[in-house]
Amino acid sequence: MKKFTSLLISLIFILLTGCSANDFEIKLSTPKSFTPDQATPIQMKILDREGKPVEGAKVSADLDMQGMSHGDISMKMEEKGKGVYVGQADFEMEGDYTAAITIDYKGEKWLGEKRFSIVYNKAQ
Repeated sequence: MKKFTSLLISLIFILLTGCSANDFEIKLSTPKSFTPDQATPIQMKILDREGKPVEGAKVSADLDMQGMSHGDISMKMEEKGKGVYVGQADFEMEGDYTAAITIDYKGEKWLGEKRFSIVYNKAQ
């Protein structure tokens, strides 16, 4: 009986997790490098469950360098149309970052994460 109860609870948990799957697909585009003391464009394309562009959302992102604790880079993303949102980030260090993304769309909020790496632009 104990095994059956554990199995039943596990199945319910899996079903609940599946029902709360991501409402959005986010395609994050970042440059491979940045130039110190210059804003770096960060772009996201946001699609709904059916693959249609999400328009009219309020989007923001906090960029956090992994393993460091010298503050997040906060960005409000500006809508450019067809599900594309763009923000500007002022990077101080190269490394691995996590973008904590907030989407407020039709009264509902969604939180997600994307990871990326960026290096100094050595051509300068």
